[in-house]
Amino acid sequence: DALFVSLRVALISSVIAAVLGTMIALSLSRYRFNGSGAVNLFLVLPLTSPEVVLGSSLATLFLSRGVDFGYTTVIIAHVMFQISFVAVTVRARIRGFDWTLEQAAMDLGASPQRAFWRITFPLILPGILAAWLLSFALSIDDFIITFFNAGSLVTFPLQIFGASRVAIPPQINVLASMLLFLSIALMVGALLIESRRQRMIASGALKRKK
Repeated sequence: DALFVSLRVALISSVIAAVLGTMIALSLSRYRFNGSGAVNLFLVLPLTSPEVVLGSSLATLFLSRGVDFGYTTVIIAHVMFQISFVAVTVRARIRGFDWTLEQAAMDLGASPQRAFWRITFPLILPGILAAWLLSFALSIDDFIITFFNAGSLVTFPLQIFGASRVAIPPQINVLASMLLFLSIALMVGALLIESRRQRMIASGALKRKK
């Protein structure tokens, strides 16, 4: 049960973080606006702050607001630090992107939305997938922030911690192996998708030359 709790939390939080982090990365890369420095500071803080500080601060906030600890608080806590990793990863992918490609598509009659989904999104998709995988792995692995905000909810790292205080049962080793194979499968899947995408781009370029 603890493993499925961790997978559920990781899936939900990583998807939310991938969407919000990508939006933040695109906004910071494309536009100059008042408050962009504060947004950058917000992104850096979770990366540089100790997990104990972030976890205890969020727990204090939830307690002051009377929020019941459980799935909601753990997901919010995970999203708070995942967003930074997603935004930084996607910004690295966007850096050097030629935004005139979108403008050229709109000059040819495409709407801004169509130009984004047909031109920009496929080019930054590998960065988004990499950021999602990273945030997913960080969520499953997290112990300290989860410990402060889980309440009675037991995730896989918390179960391992509790079991290790007495003796680690064989089931933990089996579940850990399953989790390792799942992580490897996700990475291999992402590599295959990126490889297929690169072949499609190369094939399209060859057809245009002919």
